[in-house]
Amino acid sequence: MANDSELDRIASSLQVQQAKGEAIRNQIQQMEATILEISAAVDTIQNLKKAKADALVPVGAGVFISCPKPDPDRVVLNIGANVMVSKKPEEAVKLLEERQKKISDAIGSAQEDMGEVIRAIDELSQRASSIAAAEGKNVRPAKE
Repeated sequence: MANDSELDRIASSLQVQQAKGEAIRNQIQQMEATILEISAAVDTIQNLKKAKADALVPVGAGVFISCPKPDPDRVVLNIGANVMVSKKPEEAVKLLEERQKKISDAIGSAQEDMGEVIRAIDELSQRASSIAAAEGKNVRPAKE
């Protein structure tokens, strides 16, 4: 009977760890998407001088508007809290690359957290299996 309550506690802990792992996985995916978006912005800024005609500017939902040739010596950058500043392309690229580095570091930290969650799930699963084996029960391994 005491082992049944221990198995229930382990099952509850497994669910918590699995939810935590899913949240971390979602955060990593969002950060990776942001890194791709920053890379695209850096590429665009670096190719501004090559623009010879009007540019298409996305306004959302797959809609673009045509604008006159962009100014290759000035970009407008959101620095947070919807504050926009005008920067030289080189400065904007530098700021974007710094953001990208911070996000990459955060991904590394999140991956370490994911490793801890996986280890916790493994430990809980092994403990549940050993308790169940002692009682002759069959316990399914946790799905990640």
